[in-house]
Amino acid sequence: MKFSTPALVEDVIWSLRSADSDRSDNRGEINRLFEGFPPWKPEEVVDNQINTNLNFLDGPKLAADARRSYYNGFLKPARFFSMTLDAGAHRSRASWSAIVTKEINRIMKGSLPYFEVLRSEFANTVLHGIGPSHWPNSFSWRPRAVDISDLLIPSGTLLSLENLTYFAIFRKYTAPELSDMIERKNVDPGWNVDLAKRAVKWCADQTSGTGGQHDTLSYEKVIEQIKQDSVYYASDVTPTVDCWDFYYFSNEGKKSGWRRCMVLDTPTNFDIATQRPSKNLIGEDNSGWLYNGEDRIYADSIDQVLHFQFGDLSPKAPFKYHSVRSLGWLIYAICNLQNRLLSKRNDATQENLLNYFFVEGGDDSERLTKINLHNYGVIPSGVSFVKQQDRWQINHALVDSTIANNRQMLNEAASQFREGRDNQSGKEKTATEIMAEVNSANALVGTMLLLAYTYQKGQYTEIVRRFFQANSDDKDVRDFRLRVLKQGVPEKLLDIDYWEVTPDQVLGSGNKMLQVAMADKLMQVRPLLDPDSQRDVLRLYIEANSDDAGLGSRWVPDKPILVSESTHDAQLMIGSIMTGSTVSLRAGQDAGQITNALLIGMAEICKRISSTTQLPTMSELAGLTNLAATIEKYLMQLAQDPGQAVLAKESKATLTELTKILKQWNDELQQQQPPAQAGNDEAAKEAATTQAKLQAIALTAQTKAQITKANAAQKQQQRDIQFQQKQQQSEEAHTADLRKKLRETEVDTAIADIHAATEIKNKPTQSSND
Repeated sequence: MKFSTPALVEDVIWSLRSADSDRSDNRGEINRLFEGFPPWKPEEVVDNQINTNLNFLDGPKLAADARRSYYNGFLKPARFFSMTLDAGAHRSRASWSAIVTKEINRIMKGSLPYFEVLRSEFANTVLHGIGPSHWPNSFSWRPRAVDISDLLIPSGTLLSLENLTYFAIFRKYTAPELSDMIERKNVDPGWNVDLAKRAVKWCADQTSGTGGQHDTLSYEKVIEQIKQDSVYYASDVTPTVDCWDFYYFSNEGKKSGWRRCMVLDTPTNFDIATQRPSKNLIGEDNSGWLYNGEDRIYADSIDQVLHFQFGDLSPKAPFKYHSVRSLGWLIYAICNLQNRLLSKRNDATQENLLNYFFVEGGDDSERLTKINLHNYGVIPSGVSFVKQQDRWQINHALVDSTIANNRQMLNEAASQFREGRDNQSGKEKTATEIMAEVNSANALVGTMLLLAYTYQKGQYTEIVRRFFQANSDDKDVRDFRLRVLKQGVPEKLLDIDYWEVTPDQVLGSGNKMLQVAMADKLMQVRPLLDPDSQRDVLRLYIEANSDDAGLGSRWVPDKPILVSESTHDAQLMIGSIMTGSTVSLRAGQDAGQITNALLIGMAEICKRISSTTQLPTMSELAGLTNLAATIEKYLMQLAQDPGQAVLAKESKATLTELTKILKQWNDELQQQQPPAQAGNDEAAKEAATTQAKLQAIALTAQTKAQITKANAAQKQQQRDIQFQQKQQQSEEAHTADLRKKLRETEVDTAIADIHAATEIKNKPTQSSND
């Protein structure tokens, strides 16, 4: 599939908008009810002479309860998800998994925009059964919430999205936003810069109070004006450049995947039932690309572009996108009827509070206006009250029963989205009945959350994939990668193919009573569990009874993450390096982890020395200098790996700062030395001689060590040769011995055969014996 011209895209978008028109009207009615609007519209109130027209908010309350279930299920746990690594060294997988999980969740939990994305997803899922979100670019980890009316999906699309081949998203760009995209240094070549400039100029021309002012100005002057008044041009006063962001799957070319393009929207004053306008938003002829990525692959799969949270109540399979039935759809009719019924009952109540009079004569009707009803007041003759039995009577029992039945149906319909049920019978229930209802409600809510966790896993996985991207433009992603690399996680393992992402589920499906009960049960078996599991149970118990995940994490913190083998080796090396010894990189060690651990150790030593009032000793300064030289050696090896370039650059900058401190200390120590004298010269000569002797001793020791190592290798080789020769001699002797024994056996056998033959020959016959 390929959309080669803008006209094709515009035709598809127009057909999608036409098909979505009726669905949009239905969603609008649901939104109107749940936003608190009254059941009758203004024209209906006038035509039917309605006095009470109120929304009694049963629907909004149920929607709020349903959203609370989602909030408890996703926002209450201390983490959004846990990660498990299935590659790398087995003994390091647990620590690396804990590091990556902690760092990603720390960023996500602290992001208010992502919190609002989740809230939007849950709200749309409750009302319309569909909670869409979208990644507007290829590098940002945080998705954006999408209004359902701004998302166009073809009819017949399955909830699995396996047959989705194209879709469109409505976008609004202010003049500063659009100009920034086409004016930046590394502008995306897919932008139609000429059309975008005309669109920006159109925004300036349409500005309230300055319309037509920029018609004769150049684009550069328009941009300069926009920069000067950027706040004004980014406000609601000015119009926006409305466009459709169109994505389609194509298997043409060398690689298949999702491609992207954009076209301008139609004018705002059009009727969807009419023919598609021939002009676009800025008054020009249609069929022009605003953006066209052409053959570039924007995403490999739909999961990298679009995500949905579904709360589908439809009973008909296969389940399709436009056949989703939500909680809002399920209770809309009952809520609307309940609002009308309660309004009528209030009308009847108000009518019952009014005073009606009988007037015997027509001329006495004016006397009613002069009656002043007060304590001990007098009613004139010819006027009498209308008694209760003479007035219209409503069936209160029937009305109350209908209202109660409606409320019960609402509660039952919303039971799978709520934590509990209302008690309408007025009968006090036993503890067993209450627990049975809690378990029943928890089973329904738990099923709903199970589906929600399943759908949300896709979004979490894509977020993790984006956090693993190298050279990302997202600051959060760059900070995350640097932090985990410094903590010893190998860069080659920052690949989503090596990880399993599992959403963290709340205990008791968000039901407070059941959560506490389950936490109590776990505490009873806690002594039987492993120490790590006991910590988890204790944390769950604190969170269940305090409703504070942060409190549980503070009181029962995670088990300290064990250092990797390379980091541990580096920590042991520091002592030897400070004494002047030379160390080498052992096979299997990670140069990045070694470098980071040595830098940390050097910084700690410098910090300890700085905390005192004295300068370091010459031996300490020499040790630190040797440590800096060792780190430099590892940095040279680290820089050879292109994947470790960022870590090498950061480590080099840290080492430079520490080296400056060493140089300052060295200068201060030199200044404290006394002037050179004869005695000092002799001492210096002796020191130089001693140093030379030490170097000679060290060289001799190294030479001896090398000779010893070579002799040991030669001796081992000689032993191996002697062993092989001995084995060969032993095998030859054994073979000869076997051959000798075989010959002896053959001789003995031959002699035995001769004796046997002789005995048979000398044996007398039977006849001679007779």
